Amino acid sequence: MNILTAFEVLASQNPSKTAVADENCRISFAELRTAAACLGAAIRNRQAAGGPVGVLVHRGAETVTLFFAAVYGGCFYVPLDPELPPHKLETVLADAGIRLVLGVPEDAELLSAAAFSGCLLTLADAASEPTALPEAADDAPLYMVYTSGSTGRPKGVLKSHGAMANFIAAYTARFGLTDVEVIGNQNPFFFDAAAKDLYYMACVGATLEVIPSEKFIFPVRLVEYLNVRRITYTCWVPTAYALVTQLNTFRQLLPETLRHVFFVGEPFPIKQLHKWLTALPELHYVNLYGSSELAGVCCAYEIPAGSLPQILPMGKPLPNCRVLLRGENGFVTEPSVLGEVWIVSPALALKYWGDAEKTAAVFTEETLPDGSRARVLRSGDLAQYDEAGNLIFVSRKDFQIKHMGRRIELGEIEAVADALPEIARCCCLYNEQKKRIELFCELSSQGTMPAPKESVGTSLACPPDLRQPLDGKAIQSLLRPLLSDYMLPTKVHILDKLPTNPNGKLHRQAMKEMM
Repeated sequence: MNILTAFEVLASQNPSKTAVADENCRISFAELRTAAACLGAAIRNRQAAGGPVGVLVHRGAETVTLFFAAVYGGCFYVPLDPELPPHKLETVLADAGIRLVLGVPEDAELLSAAAFSGCLLTLADAASEPTALPEAADDAPLYMVYTSGSTGRPKGVLKSHGAMANFIAAYTARFGLTDVEVIGNQNPFFFDAAAKDLYYMACVGATLEVIPSEKFIFPVRLVEYLNVRRITYTCWVPTAYALVTQLNTFRQLLPETLRHVFFVGEPFPIKQLHKWLTALPELHYVNLYGSSELAGVCCAYEIPAGSLPQILPMGKPLPNCRVLLRGENGFVTEPSVLGEVWIVSPALALKYWGDAEKTAAVFTEETLPDGSRARVLRSGDLAQYDEAGNLIFVSRKDFQIKHMGRRIELGEIEAVADALPEIARCCCLYNEQKKRIELFCELSSQGTMPAPKESVGTSLACPPDLRQPLDGKAIQSLLRPLLSDYMLPTKVHILDKLPTNPNGKLHRQAMKEMM
């Protein structure tokens, strides 16, 4: 199915309804269709159908117009982060073979620094008449997103029209999401997680509100913005939600229109999620699990009212997916046995761009337990079932280490450390060179200890203003009774703030470079 087919229907039925908005503008479905189709005509005059079009992603509603222009032009788009250093942008442009970029006039300087000799088009270059709706089969490419691989070299993952349409249909039906919702977008559009927001709007007719990035620095202003824009649905990385509760925002202000709180991309610290559930128990909370090699997500866990498990499950598959665990001795069906997550779905990505070897290794033809053959995504994630049949994420394959003769899941150490009230956030890594486990921590307001005796005199009580932050040895002491000796981090780094990428997820590579 061509994604534009559903969008054209919405634009005809609800021409004046707001499709996408930001702090400064609102674009109706009819306006979005016309602007995108006219710029799409200009694209068709300069590039053959089926090729890549780069889109420099500035935070705002007009970026959505550029995405759709590329698709109306019969091409697929590649979101590009304008904050990338020029040499990295040059690498992506060359790897994707991009000769046409959509952006704003000011992007010309950035592209020049990235040695780009192709064409830059802006909304001002749109043709006077819209292009006809292009034909696109289910397996026609829709967009390609670059993700950082374990080697540090970005890899392009190509998604199709049919995969995205299949996911959106299953996703919205599973949770009863309709066109009445107002989507509060947090994920930058050059991250794959943002595609759920974009195509929920385009295929179902909900309104997409692009929240200004600076609102996430000041949580009270963020909640104010949610209320003013009457946002009802959010799907953010847990870090964005945790920031709100870490700064005790709900003591000053509560979201008034929010109904659905979905989260994806990394584990939600349980103590921060508990604060959301305590302050706003009536909301619909859903933990999502997916992969960059899939359009959208494949599993979900809806948190039951009045209940919060100690370990948040990935949950169970969406109706368009079959999720299996493959262990060392075959497929796993019983609880507490580790296996790799294998995904079977029409929503799988087409391939890794320019990497047939990796595509063949990750997307494989397999015989399933029922004897059928299917294309399978080997996710590289390790999980197990709980007693209720929910999948529980354990670790990435590349987070599993062998240390002191034992197999260790770094994610297990993170989960134990994160449960300490003294720790706001943590990340566990393995130093291959020195053969030691290292833990990076960001302390909470409770992460203090009494100041040295010489600074407080002979008093047995230490006033709060004379307490000092915990050090690495103190964190090790807190962890010692909770972990086996061979799992105890050898070195603990206390940072004012753990580094994150632009999406708010932990920047593990940056921490590896600190070791």
